[in-house]
Amino acid sequence: MQRSVLLGEFDFTLDVKNRVAIPARLRAVFAEGVYLTRGFDRCLAAFPPEEWDRFVADQTGDLPAMSEKGREVRRFLFAAATFDELDRQGRITVPANLLGFAGVSKDVTIIGMHDHIEIWDREAWATYRKQMEEGADAAADQLSRQ
Repeated sequence: MQRSVLLGEFDFTLDVKNRVAIPARLRAVFAEGVYLTRGFDRCLAAFPPEEWDRFVADQTGDLPAMSEKGREVRRFLFAAATFDELDRQGRITVPANLLGFAGVSKDVTIIGMHDHIEIWDREAWATYRKQMEEGADAAADQLSRQ
C-alpha cells in the first residue's frame, strides 16, 4: 500500500468543546484514528496510527532508557499523548493540556508534514513561518555543507 503524503496549510477554529476539523483532503489518512502529542517548536503533532508506530520505532526506539535525555524525550512525547477517532464531521477533540502547551486559544493552522500534521496557534504559526521563510536560503546552504 502506498503511503499518503500530507501536504498543505489550513486554517480552522476550535469549537466550544475544543474540537478541530481535520482538513477534508487529509481525513482518509486518519480513518483509523489520530495519535496527538506535543510537537517541537510549540505545536501539536498528529499522526495516523501506522505513521505513529513508525515514528515511535524510528525516532524513540533507540533512545537509551538509562540516559536522562532519552527519558526526557520519551516523557515529552508520550506523557501527553492521546488517541482519538474522527467524529462524523471529521473533528478530533484536543485536550486542554495540549492546547495550553501549544498556546492555542481558538484559531489554529494545520500544516501537512509529509507523514503527520501539525496543529499551531494561528498567530504563532504566522510568526514562525515568517522567520522560517526569511532564513530558508541560509538553512538550505548550511545543510548542504554538512
